[in-house]
Amino acid sequence: MFSGNGKISGRQMFRLLTFDLLGFATLVIPATLAGFCGRDGIFCIAAGILAGLIFLKLMEGSVKQMTGTYPEYLEELLGKFAGRLIQACYVVYLVLLAGYTAYLFSGAVVKSLLREESYWLVLVLILLLAWYGLASGIEGRARIYELLFWLVLIPLFLMLASALDEIDADYWAPVFMSPPKDVLAGSYYVFVCMSIVFLIPFVGEYAKRRESLVRAGRAALLFTGAVCAVLYLILLGIFGSNALAQMEFPAVTLMSTVKITGGFLKRADAFMFGIWFFTLYALLNGSIFYGEMMLGRLLGRPAERFMKKKGGQVLILVCVFAVAAIFYRNSPMAGLYEKFLWYAGVPFLVLVALLLAARRLFLRKKGGKRAGLLLLVLFAASGLSGCASAELEERNFPVEMAVRNTGDFTEAWLDVGQSGNRVIDYSHMKVIILEQEFVENAGKMEEFLAFLEEKSDVPRSTYVVVAKDAEKIMELGDGAGESVGTYLEDLFENVSEIKKTAYPTLGMLYQEQENRQETLWIPYVAEEDGKPAVTDYYIWKRGTPDGRVESGAALLSYFTQNELDNYYIKLDQNCTLRLFSPHNRISIEEDGKIAVEIVCSGELMYQQPGEGKSQEELEQMAEAYMNAVAEETLKGGARADVTNSFKKLGGDRREWYRFYEKEPERFEEDMEIEYRADITWVNL
Repeated sequence: MFSGNGKISGRQMFRLLTFDLLGFATLVIPATLAGFCGRDGIFCIAAGILAGLIFLKLMEGSVKQMTGTYPEYLEELLGKFAGRLIQACYVVYLVLLAGYTAYLFSGAVVKSLLREESYWLVLVLILLLAWYGLASGIEGRARIYELLFWLVLIPLFLMLASALDEIDADYWAPVFMSPPKDVLAGSYYVFVCMSIVFLIPFVGEYAKRRESLVRAGRAALLFTGAVCAVLYLILLGIFGSNALAQMEFPAVTLMSTVKITGGFLKRADAFMFGIWFFTLYALLNGSIFYGEMMLGRLLGRPAERFMKKKGGQVLILVCVFAVAAIFYRNSPMAGLYEKFLWYAGVPFLVLVALLLAARRLFLRKKGGKRAGLLLLVLFAASGLSGCASAELEERNFPVEMAVRNTGDFTEAWLDVGQSGNRVIDYSHMKVIILEQEFVENAGKMEEFLAFLEEKSDVPRSTYVVVAKDAEKIMELGDGAGESVGTYLEDLFENVSEIKKTAYPTLGMLYQEQENRQETLWIPYVAEEDGKPAVTDYYIWKRGTPDGRVESGAALLSYFTQNELDNYYIKLDQNCTLRLFSPHNRISIEEDGKIAVEIVCSGELMYQQPGEGKSQEELEQMAEAYMNAVAEETLKGGARADVTNSFKKLGGDRREWYRFYEKEPERFEEDMEIEYRADITWVNL
């Protein structure tokens, strides 16, 4: 399978470097950029990639002219003392990078996959796996990742494509609102993540053709930048900038929003975590490999015997474990490491590139390492795919939860349903039933959401409903022979004409606690004929509860936002209109009026003979009906905006956005809604 010459091609280098860049960048860039400059973060990605390309250009001459190993090139070009000093700095840099990657890798595994496992056990197993991978040499790793490249990335692209219909483009506006210093800081942060391309000269002695390395690095930067840009726009369009800034691993969180009917793959984030397993493993393994290589060349002949017996690998691994342990035990140290990268680490890399670009020498010396196989990565990935330590038969999988007024939210409360030695596993939760009295206690509701988001045991894709008596709704499943959670999930996803992506989920409530831009219509559930049914809706406006409204207002809101396929208007006892196939548009006009242009098809379903109405009359009656519902809802107790137009201010009226961002409660007081219908009639 392998040629055994210890050499890698340009394509293999591209794939290795893409894995190194992609895992780290997709995990940390989105949330950090959202915190720096929100919607303007997309421009930071472009600027950071441009800086990476310039950095790569600085290294291009060295890569092409270097004929021996990189340490030899440093000593020949800069002198023995300076060359060895830089090598020592590289060793420290690579050990810290590997330690931080191991810390991030182990933390992500524990948080997203093995929540009940020991962090230390996961860390040790990952480092042992990395040690095994070192035996394969760079050629073995390159061959394996060449094969895995599309097997890993195609599922990622499919998941991103599946999230496109959940994007709300209103979250992308307004742009150019961040101070220049924040945009510069965000751009530099992207460059910090992309500076991993500094590894290219290290690979010089292993490349079949050195000139292909720079092309591979350039392609890896552009490819990674494109993926990060697309991912950032999707995350921003789904979660909003404020919520995105508060997430730890938003890319993994995105996977948990995918809904799979039936439920056993409810935790799509766990299923898709293999993407970050392989990419973070690649960066960890590469950092240790290059660190050992640089350490061996630095120590030279006096330590040759020690290095040949893998002493260097063990020493590097012990140091990496120590660094990861320090970061885990003392999280502020991880923040100090990020500052180190910011103020010292990356400037050091750039300074070295500038020094080498100033002087070009030609060196000739062949180098190589043996190649082997890295199949244990596949084995390890399958071993890490479980939910946690307990076996399935030792678990209870509740699919609904009733939340009433409870005094304290702790782990004991979450496990209150535990019986005997069985573990309560909420990973397949379908519906949370919130009691109305509890929802209206804003403090308790905020505490409840903060607790669940921090624990992350309950999937973000879990639907949320409100009921007057949550326990009574839960009991309906006993007589029906089907759990309430399963029944309501099927109702929302397969029976209702409202698009399932429009129904509020736990993740949406998390988001609005931070974004405070949208009006959510939470189904209000009551008993009808012994089964739970949606009778009304509860308003969740900009992150706070705001009262109960009739279902007519919610249905109009869903139809206005193109989330409802069929909307029925009963004009009188014998005349009903059906509006369908909506392509409606909402805009904010100069005078402050919210203009809704209803563009759809329509048909007259019932009408007494001899009482025919013209198309114009029916259109006017439909307009009058929708305007009446909108005005009544706007002036009612909940004061709800059926157009959900507050989030459009950023894109349509920047000056109003600045005003109402500070006083959002005045928005409904000042606004006026006008519906204008453009209906294509199909049976008149």
